[in-house]
Amino acid sequence: MRLAEIKEKQGTLERELERDVAKSTACKSTLQQSILADGFIGDDEEHDLEATPLAALDVTYDDDADEAGDMIDLGIQIGKMRITERIGGLSRPRISEEISAGILGTQPPGSQHTQQGRQAPGIEHLPDFLKPGNEYMVPSSGFFFGQIGETPSILQYLPHKASADRLMKQYFISVHSIAPCAHRPTLEATYAAFWEDISAGYEPRCSTQAIIFAAMFSGATSMDENTVLAELGGYPKANWVSSLKIGTESALSKANFLRTTKLETMQAFIMYMLPLCRAEVSRAHSVLVGAAVRMAECMGLHRDGQAYGLTPLETHVRRLIWHQLCFLDIRTCEAQGPKPVIRRDDYDTKLPLNCNEEDLTRAVIPPESSDSWTTNTLALIRFEINEMMRTIWLDRRRLATRKTTLTSVLTKIEDFRRRMSEKYDHLLDAEQPIQRYAKCVMYLLTYRLHVMVLHPYHSNAATPMPPRLNQLLITSGIMIVELAIQLEINANFQNWAWYLGAYFQYQIALLLATEVYFRPQSRDAERIWSCLDYVFDMDRKLPPEAKSVQLLSEIQNKTAIYTRMRKMRGPTSLSRAVLGQNAVAGMAQPSLAMHNLPQQRQQSLGVPQDVPKIEPGYTPPPLSIPHRPSAPQPQMVFAGVSDGQALWSIPPNHTSPGSDSSSVEHGQQVHTPGLGATGLPQGNVMDTLDWDAINALFPTDPQTGGLSIQGFHDPNFSIASWST
Repeated sequence: MRLAEIKEKQGTLERELERDVAKSTACKSTLQQSILADGFIGDDEEHDLEATPLAALDVTYDDDADEAGDMIDLGIQIGKMRITERIGGLSRPRISEEISAGILGTQPPGSQHTQQGRQAPGIEHLPDFLKPGNEYMVPSSGFFFGQIGETPSILQYLPHKASADRLMKQYFISVHSIAPCAHRPTLEATYAAFWEDISAGYEPRCSTQAIIFAAMFSGATSMDENTVLAELGGYPKANWVSSLKIGTESALSKANFLRTTKLETMQAFIMYMLPLCRAEVSRAHSVLVGAAVRMAECMGLHRDGQAYGLTPLETHVRRLIWHQLCFLDIRTCEAQGPKPVIRRDDYDTKLPLNCNEEDLTRAVIPPESSDSWTTNTLALIRFEINEMMRTIWLDRRRLATRKTTLTSVLTKIEDFRRRMSEKYDHLLDAEQPIQRYAKCVMYLLTYRLHVMVLHPYHSNAATPMPPRLNQLLITSGIMIVELAIQLEINANFQNWAWYLGAYFQYQIALLLATEVYFRPQSRDAERIWSCLDYVFDMDRKLPPEAKSVQLLSEIQNKTAIYTRMRKMRGPTSLSRAVLGQNAVAGMAQPSLAMHNLPQQRQQSLGVPQDVPKIEPGYTPPPLSIPHRPSAPQPQMVFAGVSDGQALWSIPPNHTSPGSDSSSVEHGQQVHTPGLGATGLPQGNVMDTLDWDAINALFPTDPQTGGLSIQGFHDPNFSIASWST
């Protein structure tokens, strides 16, 4: 105990020292351009953490799985949510069985029609929920490997100048303002020169063709159907997008994008990939992004332009391209895995300056970073958070290999969120649509950091997540969905709604559905159901209990069909897990051992004090499900579907060999080998929590009784702002 106390104090002192050093070295002039996430790299604490069962980094597939076409990559569509067997970066080969185990006995009649014995439908009879959505766009194979035959003429895909002007205008309004890859004055001059060459009968340079077509393609993608029909000659949007996509691919192929050294060609390629890599991402997208990373490194884009003596404008464009590529790396990694290609140690390209684009046009020396909103502020916010997500990806692996602690990772996140708030909040005026949009995006993406870290532990029935951390996870999930809804339906954000899928795919709604299914009396239930009703377009007249079973049953049935058609194979260790049915019995209330602790200790562990006291002899009522079959080993139980990982764990009522289970039934404190004074198993992630640090990071709000977390109570982001 003494040794553990010394180690804990040492860790606290080291974290305080790191924060002090970071504060003393971060002056204002460097803070505007440095990457905030860099302050949170290099934690090497060693602790024992439990492994995540029934989740794999990789799976393999049968040789004939590709017969199902694009469905192989895209998964199932339920409401606004699309989900595959890979969620949050890890594969879930048995996700349908996991859900089925949790809801067995409560499914409506006729809902279990997808048993393993039934043949999967052929590709000609593919259900709608397995088909790609309207926004799905896949790169052409011919474009990647080179056109077969003669390359088509540019005039074959070039629209009339009036339509092209409208498409470029749309690009600058809806694409460039939120996902810039170019310097606007330079691109406008390039566009004018492009049409001068066309008018004079000359063919523009291949790289110029590529960047202009990429801009028009992005502009068409960002337009809604009615605007396209009204302003682009009455042709449907799909026709415009398809034609401009092929035109962009042809121009890139002519520009030899796989072996180019031209910055303009690389710029066009990234502009082409941004509208493709949004909500629905296939392996083809991931392969192209991987190729783009190698191409960019061969061109030296991973080195900052200042080191080569380039002009401020050239340096700025190179920084934009590199960090947009970093974003594409994370996005395709989330969708197809298994890990980011770009590593922070492999590049020194700085963030773009927080300045207006006009300041760079003829600049000889770099302009000063502004302490106000500029045309680059939104891009900077996204790039900053993207780098922190890269750090969290590494930390999740380090948690699994016992090289860091959950307290340390949560401290990183909260320090990062605080520094982001200090750096950018005062630049954002919520009365201005683009700036309010930027604030929504910033908070949505920073709340996702909590979910990335905590969702693996939401389902651990053997060592339930402490109520304080569970509340943090659920509150963050609710805020993510509420912000996403605002980004999608707010009329002021209509120009940028097309890009929401790049930030978020509504997968957290699955975790919220599980939470409200097993904890229907949660104080967040009303907010959760408001989110779920929107995401899954549910009948608001139905009682919550019926909606819960209906929703989870639909997901289970559709994932069963998808899993059989996908023909995936997980590691043999996953297939040996025994299914259980009673998912989270005992998790809705603190354990009996927890209630035997003094009130002050309960508060330090995050136990809410408004929970009714459990009297001696109390046994939680069981779910109305069939009796669980016996098994020679502890059963793994379904304990929630999350935006990621562990859905399986040992039931909380499983005791060690030789322990006296009757003591639990009579409300006595259990002294089981391997359990500490808190009644929680030793050697797991929850044992590494520093509750003094956690309580300091997430104090209790005296007015609401919930967590007091930075930004959670911003009135601009309340549910009322979109529900009305």
